[in-house]
Amino acid sequence: MNPLLHMPGDACRFWIAGRCLYEELMNPGLRAEFSCTVLSVLEDRFDEFVVRGEILGLTSEEAGRIWKQRMAQALNIDWDCANFTALQDDAGEILCRHFIEGVCVLRLPPCAGRCRRFELSHDE
Repeated sequence: MNPLLHMPGDACRFWIAGRCLYEELMNPGLRAEFSCTVLSVLEDRFDEFVVRGEILGLTSEEAGRIWKQRMAQALNIDWDCANFTALQDDAGEILCRHFIEGVCVLRLPPCAGRCRRFELSHDE
């Protein structure tokens, strides 16, 4: 009997750059380990700001005004990621080629080829 060969998964709608997007598409944001580490730092900074505002008794208008004034400083973080790869052309606000809707593609599970979740992409 011949050995079983894995088929390429690139025709699957869940395939992205050799990784499987299935779990993230079914439950967006559920698996924190798929999140972009830089985005997680930004979210943590905003959450800390909200908690401080609540402790100080700021209204949402006051907090919004302060956040707007300090946003440039608050968002001035390094892209401290070993896998950060800058996009060469103008991609708007997306800076890293591995970033897609809050997820780091490199943190997704590798695609081993056709699997029980294989679905043809909508392009086919």
